[in-house]
Amino acid sequence: MQLKKITADPLFSVSEILKRFLLFVIEETLQGRSNQIKEYTIGVNVLNKPTSFNPRQDAIVRIHAGRLRRALHQYYKDAGLNDLIYISIPKGSYLPVFSANSGTHVDEEVSIAQKDEMHFNAGFPEVAGPFMVTGNMQYADDRLRISVQMVNTETHEEMWNQVVEYKISKSNAFDIQDDIAKKLASAVGEYYRFIKQHLAPASVMAVA
Repeated sequence: MQLKKITADPLFSVSEILKRFLLFVIEETLQGRSNQIKEYTIGVNVLNKPTSFNPRQDAIVRIHAGRLRRALHQYYKDAGLNDLIYISIPKGSYLPVFSANSGTHVDEEVSIAQKDEMHFNAGFPEVAGPFMVTGNMQYADDRLRISVQMVNTETHEEMWNQVVEYKISKSNAFDIQDDIAKKLASAVGEYYRFIKQHLAPASVMAVA
């Protein structure tokens, strides 16, 4: 009952990825297979990644886990405020935790992100379909690691992902920002060109 109520909420009903992610980790836990809930198994079974999926090189699972944590926190702030059972996925793990809902839970994902990690997303609802760019940035010493992924929100297909690292100094902060923007623009542009090439003949035939 609790799970159905959560997945029916607009925060989850509009995202097949978040629903599949939540259902997978809960069902595996309830079936006694919590030891199988790993970054790799989530990537393959939830995000349809190939068996060659390497979590060390692709941050896609961590990105969607962050989205899921924030969605759960938001749900319990609003629609689920008076629910009896509180479901969370603590930072650093993919295992769901079930507890009594006190209504005073801290958003762990946000509090940690403010210290050393920042998550972001942006939409591109134009031309061939809506896009969502999500990612996270981690900073340690003078090194910045950025994981970025672009997803078509209609098909849930991952169109592009990349992990880049920069050495930060006082003089190159804006150069890094410009470089990231160029990479995103290039990825979107390449996909649009692909779509136009494949849709153009059909469009001409339809007009004729």
